[in-house]
Amino acid sequence: MSWIASFISFFTNPVADLSGGYRERKRIAAETAASVASAEVNLKIARFAAEAKRLENQENNDSSYDQTVLNNRRESLMDELIIFVFLGLFICHFIPVMQPYMNGGWLAMGYSGAPWFFEFVIVGVAVSTLGLMRLFRAFWQAKEKKGGNHES
Repeated sequence: MSWIASFISFFTNPVADLSGGYRERKRIAAETAASVASAEVNLKIARFAAEAKRLENQENNDSSYDQTVLNNRRESLMDELIIFVFLGLFICHFIPVMQPYMNGGWLAMGYSGAPWFFEFVIVGVAVSTLGLMRLFRAFWQAKEKKGGNHES
């Protein structure tokens, strides 16, 4: 009887090996797909964590910068002079008698109105006077979204 079992196994063993190998390959493929999906999720989590850490560091840096600016302003009168000059220029834009002179000055410099960097300086004055680095960052991001430089 053992010869019958040997004869039958001669035909069935290759089929069993094929189906067993197929099952093993399917198991390995499923494990690989699960590992890839897990790695993708871990990558997304790491990206979110890195972005949160970057934003936290940015907030801390902004606060530190604001405090440093406010501390440094106590020791210098030059800051007040610069702020006074630029705020004077800014206010002159709203005084009807001064508007032709302001416009003429910008035209003489080749601009059709106050250039973007004037807005930048005014925001810088607010940042340096009030310690508003977050305001500056919001202003700069709005400028970038708008398309950068524009002339009024």
